[in-house]
Amino acid sequence: MIRIGLADDHLLFREGIKAMLQDEKNIEIILEASNGSDFLKVLRNSIVKPEVILLDIRMPIMDGYETAKILLEEYPNIKIIVLTMHEEERHIIRMIELGVNGYLMKNASPEEVIDCIRCVIEYDYYFNNKITNIMRKVMMYKGKQNADYPIFDLTERETEVLELICKEFTAKEIGEKLFISFRTVEGHRKKLLAKLNVRNTAGLVVLAIKNEIVKI
Repeated sequence: MIRIGLADDHLLFREGIKAMLQDEKNIEIILEASNGSDFLKVLRNSIVKPEVILLDIRMPIMDGYETAKILLEEYPNIKIIVLTMHEEERHIIRMIELGVNGYLMKNASPEEVIDCIRCVIEYDYYFNNKITNIMRKVMMYKGKQNADYPIFDLTERETEVLELICKEFTAKEIGEKLFISFRTVEGHRKKLLAKLNVRNTAGLVVLAIKNEIVKI
């Protein structure tokens, strides 16, 4: 069962999300609130924690940015999907640089929302083509503005694993493709997180695109 937390200031939208997910047998919303502050209170008092949080950006009292920062510090294993009306590059890049696992617009189809939830559980991140193209454009521009790219001390195998992660292969699929075990793949992923100093797989993808470490 994938347990969901929902933070959005529009009651009608929250009700719509609940109605959309009610027919999904292995997905359920267990927590909800109308702003980040209330959501954190509910989350901290809850014995059962969600695996995924659907988070709006614009909310009263505490917005999505501040909420995401606190969630990432206190609950690093919970996946965060931003679900918002804001499609401006500055919002997208700011949230991705914070370390969220996915970013969706509120006009996304129900099927894409469900796919996104399942993907962040399985792959640790989900960015559709539109978001990926924005990431690539902005990150590449930032990289060029900062002159030389940093040098990362990655082994050939780590680079191979990183490239396959960026291409959305699962750990099992990477293992089969490179003829190594699942455990070895996870070991390489953990080393990549440490070497590149990022929080999660989404961070690996962002950094790889920004610094042209792999060809995607």
